[in-house]
This record gives sequence, structure tokens and C-alpha cells, in this order.
Amino acid sequence: MSCFSFLRRLSKLDVASDASSMQSASTLVGHVDDARQDEKASAVRPCGDARGRFAPTPTTKQLSVLRDEMHKEGGLAWYIVSSDDEHASEYTAPPDQRRAFITGFTASAGTAIVGTDEAHAFADGRYWVQAEQQLDCNWTLHKVGMSGTDNWDAFLLKAVKPGDKVGFDAKTISYKPAKALIAALKQAGAEVSLPTRNLVDAAWPDRPEPKLVPVHEHPLKFSGKHASEKLADLHKWNQAQPAADQRGITYLISALDEVAWTLNLRGDAIPNNPVFPAYLTITSLPGEQHPFTTLYISSDLVPHGSDVYHYISSLGVRILEHDAIWSSLSASTSATTTTISISAIGDNILVATEKVSWAIVEAFAGGEENMCVLGPQSPSAMAKAVKNDVEIQGFRNAYLRDGAAWCIWAAHLDHDIRCRGKQVDEWTAAVRLDKERQPLKYYAGESYEPISATGQNAALPHYETPATGSDVINTTTPYLCDYGAQYLDGTIDTTRTVFFGQRPSKEHTRAFTRVLQGHIAIDRAVFPAGSTGAMLDVLARKALWQDGMNYSHGTGHGIGAYLGVHEGPHGFSTSSGGSKVPVALQPGMMLSNEPGFYEEGHYGIRTESIICVKEVDTRRNFGGTKWYGFERITQVPIDRRLVDFSLLSKDEVGWLHKHNEDVKRNVLPLIKHDRLATRWLSRQ
Repeated sequence: MSCFSFLRRLSKLDVASDASSMQSASTLVGHVDDARQDEKASAVRPCGDARGRFAPTPTTKQLSVLRDEMHKEGGLAWYIVSSDDEHASEYTAPPDQRRAFITGFTASAGTAIVGTDEAHAFADGRYWVQAEQQLDCNWTLHKVGMSGTDNWDAFLLKAVKPGDKVGFDAKTISYKPAKALIAALKQAGAEVSLPTRNLVDAAWPDRPEPKLVPVHEHPLKFSGKHASEKLADLHKWNQAQPAADQRGITYLISALDEVAWTLNLRGDAIPNNPVFPAYLTITSLPGEQHPFTTLYISSDLVPHGSDVYHYISSLGVRILEHDAIWSSLSASTSATTTTISISAIGDNILVATEKVSWAIVEAFAGGEENMCVLGPQSPSAMAKAVKNDVEIQGFRNAYLRDGAAWCIWAAHLDHDIRCRGKQVDEWTAAVRLDKERQPLKYYAGESYEPISATGQNAALPHYETPATGSDVINTTTPYLCDYGAQYLDGTIDTTRTVFFGQRPSKEHTRAFTRVLQGHIAIDRAVFPAGSTGAMLDVLARKALWQDGMNYSHGTGHGIGAYLGVHEGPHGFSTSSGGSKVPVALQPGMMLSNEPGFYEEGHYGIRTESIICVKEVDTRRNFGGTKWYGFERITQVPIDRRLVDFSLLSKDEVGWLHKHNEDVKRNVLPLIKHDRLATRWLSRQ
């Protein structure tokens, strides 16, 4: 149901919501009585593969403490540990990485379920191998996406017995999955018990402290739109709702990148992500021309009297402590314009984005009948996803500078390994790339940890390159480097696969070329307005499918403007983009184009560039609709030595030639001071 439908049908919401929840619950429960099969059978693996890159982490002690805490909380039979913080962030600050702590499995995604005498970890295809190696014998791994393997919620509903108590931290599970799960558990005869604390914290004696670096303004020359205009847009959106002339409407933003983007602020609380823990509310009261806006944030991040404090105040934004959100949600008075009642969000209709936690729902005094949780096309998410002209030009500038650094790095690495026979390990190679980037204008750090991978390590789509003991880059398999940077004018996400030997194998060139054909197909796509990334995803896989090959991750995701390297709600498949609901692509949306292929235990290939949706002219413009295509932003050549040209069409050969020629024309002026890099790029 859209927010508009919600606001028109407030009196019917309780019935509609219950019906929707029961439908979801029915889907989750399925045939529980006759489906209590042995889930472990499809996921059994050795307890930590000592032969792998990752060593298993002992977890007996922390599991014992956690189970003691479960007993103290009224005898919980099951406790769910998600990867999320209370803002549903993909990447979290060290103190919020509870699932990684309790399991020893350090990937950024996954879920753990701890029972009184068993423990289960759930990982998707990106992390199967890593999870196999890191989990010790206390854990059963469930390879989500493998035929016959349930995800964590479906597993739990088959595992619970009538009367079992199930608990989780309501701040770390989003509203929609939590609502469906609670309804399904009740239908299965289980009892839901929500502790007021996260039980993992009691088992984590050396839990890191939060990083309290003050936030800073992101200047207009990079953001392209003043924060006051963004707040005004959200106020107008509130006022346009059918109930706005009768009720106050509070729009709550809980996603950290949306808070940062809306206020043109950036921070340093989460590694590689320039965001900060905060909630933002925009309250529009009947008859008021201006919104009442509140930023809930730690005073350590916005010191009273500082420049950033005065900047935020100049926007008409009131600053309260981060945890004051809970008292504001629970407060309920008559709706007036007094300072006290403005804090009383419980009086209003509460409109929240889809990542809002179940804890928000529980705290809201108005109850679910006065709440609307938006889908992926919330106004703040969509406004952030569609880059303005300043942001788009910033991306062009950042990727051009970064392309020059990449070419210098690649040229010297190629010369050292292929021509001089030097041994360079994966970590050293990544450090060298970062050193090329650091002196560049507007450099602001890494955008994610490097995936610098040779041989079988490249078969792990999210390989974690170790700082010590990483493998020496070999000359018999492709080398994959996926490594980004943050610049004040753009976020970098680039992957290239290259070969440092004399002649790659036919298997390597065929796989590389099939991936390249998918990359080309996306880059050249032309599609009518209203098309989603999910509709285009097959283009990237078609050539691979011809050879019976595939990859288990999304083809592409959105990317932030000096924000998160992964940004929703748009993407090229339902497994990327931050939302399971496909969103129509619009001009100004930035996406990654990154098909791949991974032969477990042998090699991996991925080619990734950032592209921007743009309007294009077609011969017919059939139906009177607009037609869209892509502008390529990334400025890094593709290694022709890995291409099997016999598999390419004439048009594909022409695309590859033009791609590398465009890079040469754009990048060569920036690297002319480096003769080795100039010669290397000229040969591409």
C-alpha cells in the first residue's frame, strides 16, 4: 500500500495490516507440521577449513555467556543476531558488529540464530567459502541460495516448538521483516520476547567504543543543493498528504546516508562510510508554513558552539541527543506549536522509511494504526538516488583523477611482475594503489576494504585481503582488484581483472570474455522509461548462460555521492540495491555494472564500471515515452590480453576498442609525467 493509500485509509489500516501480516506469516510458516526436516543436512561442512585463507574463530566461551543471558531473560529458546545496527546500515561501526563477534564469521552480511544447544549461521553465495573457513564446530552453516536451504526466518519457523520463547534486539531488525516474523511465530505457537538490551553485549567484554569524531558540513560545491531546499521539499511532501490538513505528520529518516545527504553533513563513525549515527524528523503541522525539524545526534558529534552546530541551527534544525528519539516517540500531548509538543511525535501520523526498526514501532505512542512505513521509493531515498548536475560532474571529475592513479599503479605493477619477475603480494599491491590515490585532490580515504586477489582467492567475490600473509600474485591465473576510494566529489567503486603471465589459458580467456560480453550488454542497453534494473539483469548473464556459467551476486547497485559505496533503492537485480522491490531507473541514477564468474578453488573474474542513467534519442521513440541509456563514468582500460576475440561480435569488438581509446584520450594528459604509465596506457 502506498503512503497516499495509507493516509486515505487510516480507519481501515488495522484490518489491512493484519491481513497483510497474516498473509506474510502464512507464507513464512508454510507447512510447519510436516516440514520439520533436518535442515543441517544441506549445510554440513567441516569445522573451519584450515586449508583456506581464513582460520576458524573459537566461539565456545561467548556462546556460553550468551546462553546464560538467554536463560536470565525468561528462558529464551532462540535468540536472533542480525548484522544490522539500529539504523539498518549495511556496513556498521565496530561496536555494532555483534553477529561477526558471536560467530567469528566477519563478512558484512549474514544472520545468526542461537538456540539452547545449537547455533546456526546463514550466509549468501558471496560468502559461502569464507563462512566455511571461519565458523568453528559450534556452528551449522546454511548456504542461503542453495537448493533446499532455507533462509534464517523460514528455518526458525520450522525449528521452533509450541511454547518456545524467541528473542531479538528490536533495534536491529527492520519493521517489515520483524512484523511478519512475529506474526508467523505466534501462529506457530511460539512466544516472542524482546529484551530491552542486546544480549550479545554481555558476552563481549572488550566491545569497542564508538568513534566520536565531530561531523562536518559537505559544501554546496559538492552537494549541489542546499540542505534548506531538501528540507523544504520534504515539508511539501508532508503537506501534500491527504490527512495533512487535520493531523500533524512527522517524516522520520533513520537511514544514516539519507540523514547525511538531506542535511549536507558527513561524519566518520563507520569505517569507509562518511556517515554518523542520527535520526532526523521533519514535522509538518496544519497551517504551519515551515517544518519543525529535529536532528537526534550525540553532542560529542556536534559540539555546542562549534561551526557545525551553528550551521545545523541556521537550517532551523533543533539538535537533541541521539537517544531522545525514544522519549519523543512515546510522548503524546495536544498538537500545538509549543516546544514541548513539537517533541511529542506520538501525537502525529508517523511516516518512516523502509529501514526503520521494529523498536521505533514499539516506541511510537500513536501505535501502528497511525503509522505508515514507505517502500523503497520514499522521497528521501529517491531524491538521494537521483544525482543532480553538480553531483554527476563531481563523479566525472573524481573518476577521471582516480583513473589516472589506477593506470599509474597498474602500469608499474605490470612492469614489476610481468617484466621484472618481482614477487608482489596481494596486500602490497593494494597498498600501492592507495598510495597513488592519497595525494589526489579531495581524497578522503577508502570506500571499502580492498579485494586484491590472485588464484583461488579471486573466486571469493568479497575476499578479505589479509594485511599479513597474503598470497603472492601469480602469473598463471588472473588477478582481480576491486578497490575504491572516497573523494569529496565522488565515491569510487572499480574492479578490473588482469593477467600478468605470458599467455592466459583458454579457460581464463573464455570466462573473461563471457563476463565482458555481459558488461558490454549492460553498458549499451537502451530501454523505455519505467524499466527497472531487474528487467535488464538478464543482459549481463546471457553470454555466461550460453556456457552454463553464472554468478551469485547482483549485477549492479547504486552508489553514493561521497557516501556509501552501496546505495539503494535501485540496482540491476533484486539481490542488489538495498531493496527487494525493483525501482524504475531514472536519469541521474548511478549504478555499478559488474558481472563476474567465480570458479571455486581456482580463479575469479569481475569487470566493474560505474554508469549513469541518461536520456537518449532513438529512431522511433515508440509510444511517446522517453528512452534511456547509460553514460560510462569509470576511466580504466580493460585488459585485452584476456579477451578471446573469436567470441566477440563486430559491434562488441568496436565497443572494446572505443572504450580503451576513450580512456587513453581522457587519462593520458594526467599521467604524461610518468613515462612508464604513458607507454602502458598507450598499448591498451
